[in-house]
Amino acid sequence: MEFKEAQLDDLIQHEHPLILEDLQSMFQDYKEDDDEVDDSDLIHAQNFESKCVICGLGIDWYHRYYYKCSQSSCSYSLHKSCRELSTTIRFPAHPIHNLLLKKMSYSWSCGSCSTRHEGGICYHCSTCDYKIDPRCATFSDQTMTIHHPGHPHPLICVTLEPTLSKCHSCGKEHDKGVFYYCITCFNFSIHIDCVTLPFKFCTDHHVHMLTLSCFSDLPGYIKCRICEGNFDNKFWLYQCSKCRFYMHLHCKTSRGDIFSRGIGTSDTNFEAADYPNLLRYPLPDESHHILPRHVVREHCDQITLIDNNDKGLYRYSNHEHALLLINAADPSMLHNPMKRIKLVCNGCVKPITTTPFYVCNHGCDFLLHEWCTRLPCALENHPCHPQHKLVLFFSTTGTRLVEFRCNICGLSCNGLGYSCSMCDYRVDVHCGFIPERITHEAHPNHVLSRLDHDAYRLCKACNVSTRGFFLGCTICDFYLDIKCALHLPKRIKNKYDKHPLKLSYFPIENHKSEYFCEVCEEELIPEIWFYHCHACGQSIHSTCAPLILQSEQDVNSIDHQKGVYQLLNIKFWGLYTTSDHHEHPFSYLAGSVSDGCCKYCGHKLQSSSIVKCLTCKIGFHVQCKIWDTLGWKYEEHVVSYGYDRYRYSPFIVKPVTFYPSEVMRPVTQDIGKYCMIIDTRKIM
Repeated sequence: MEFKEAQLDDLIQHEHPLILEDLQSMFQDYKEDDDEVDDSDLIHAQNFESKCVICGLGIDWYHRYYYKCSQSSCSYSLHKSCRELSTTIRFPAHPIHNLLLKKMSYSWSCGSCSTRHEGGICYHCSTCDYKIDPRCATFSDQTMTIHHPGHPHPLICVTLEPTLSKCHSCGKEHDKGVFYYCITCFNFSIHIDCVTLPFKFCTDHHVHMLTLSCFSDLPGYIKCRICEGNFDNKFWLYQCSKCRFYMHLHCKTSRGDIFSRGIGTSDTNFEAADYPNLLRYPLPDESHHILPRHVVREHCDQITLIDNNDKGLYRYSNHEHALLLINAADPSMLHNPMKRIKLVCNGCVKPITTTPFYVCNHGCDFLLHEWCTRLPCALENHPCHPQHKLVLFFSTTGTRLVEFRCNICGLSCNGLGYSCSMCDYRVDVHCGFIPERITHEAHPNHVLSRLDHDAYRLCKACNVSTRGFFLGCTICDFYLDIKCALHLPKRIKNKYDKHPLKLSYFPIENHKSEYFCEVCEEELIPEIWFYHCHACGQSIHSTCAPLILQSEQDVNSIDHQKGVYQLLNIKFWGLYTTSDHHEHPFSYLAGSVSDGCCKYCGHKLQSSSIVKCLTCKIGFHVQCKIWDTLGWKYEEHVVSYGYDRYRYSPFIVKPVTFYPSEVMRPVTQDIGKYCMIIDTRKIM
């Protein structure tokens, strides 16, 4: 046998200069919103494939470095390790002697893989006549070692058998498959399924291409749009460069829930015929109510006609003055947020947007929907309090200022409610008629059932954990508290935008910057339900939606946001005086920033119902019950509604409110048709 010692130049015989190429240069410190790097270039780089002319093995993106011909028309390529072969190596299968690079002139077999070669280059031990080919000599570098932009060091597959281990990229334990380990860090391992994830890909869950983010610093309120789970900044994720869309790695192949993908794109799992009376939420707008579905059709003792020369006056059992029934009215006289006209029913505390309705003939700002006078006088077997009958009551009389807290939704109310005198159990009139089942646009595939949970549940609308009654889907762990499910209409109007604003369940597409509320001018978190105008790009907190008056701009407090405006069931009206304790009347108001602190308890008045002397600028919380000490008394204040004493007169309604003037070899997973960037598709 004759051997001739070989030099590196004997292996590399190419007429053109070679240059070192970094396949991952674009991926290092890449920002997902980097406009200088095209997505197609990233996809092409990750899918790169070539063949080394020395060892015959493939060259791919995971090698990171390789040598190529400087001429673009030439496909000559080399592994970096093959280009930089040493003339002397020590091979693990033959550790007793060094192996020298030599050139063979006849056929021989590799002592490692038994492959037969006709001459060529090999590593040879002259003492033992042991020979291996360059492929086996560089096997560890070419096959067992990879590079990934998500980790600064090379990763090595140290076992060929599947093993159970924790993947540090997704945070999950994998029960099978190959892992790659970092021998520099010793505490980093990654499963081959995560190694081979595409850096850029499209999904049915979103309209834009998503980017693999290996280093993130997300706020705690950001959630996965597929599983609604939280993120740990230690793990990798997918995110959109144009929207606030984020997704776990393990959710990449998940079908997910319709809540994440958009509205109305999947089939329901129930038959509408099985639920003929199923209510569909959210209700279209503020003019729609569920109370008319529960009115008593027969004669009701709450409202009686006064025989007074047929003037159409009525006596209501819960109000001291006669009421005038309005059967027709100019639309400009009704509740109109765009004109800052606030016309609110004293019974259900909801806007009066249609006729018929009752107005106080004495002019004391007392208004009632016609249907609010025909509600059942008592409720038997209420699902939240079945042991006793609940009786209809009116919380505020003409001489006393009274609020009560609903035992179901937790909101304060000064309108109609139902109570159990034996248990001191009270619910507002809306919670008196909680539907047994509904469907909701945010989760349309499943029916949401009325549930009672002693354990805390997270409301998907406001992201607040509470316990008690929910409307939810136990299959998907999707829950809405009562107030968020029933009190947020699909569309609202507000003076701050000329278009109706639509209820949004997640961040808006093509809007990655910060959100701000047009009413309170505070930051808005779009992962919590809010109202948005797609035409103008303006947003409003769901808690600020009912605030339509200029004086209400500083009423709401971000610290008190819980899905709906906390004073939603309070109508602020009337003046109250004290018995020889203060010379001026007190106005019943919603506390704002400018109102300062309560003179009784010292806590701030903002976002609370208060009584305030507008002359002396002093105020008290209604909940402090200071009137028990001072002796409050209601003072009549006549309000002109454009109605004369007995009949309708077509003048503009001017409701008066009293507010302050200040106000293996890894192969990148095939994404097939999803390689195309789809920007034209849009989720409505």
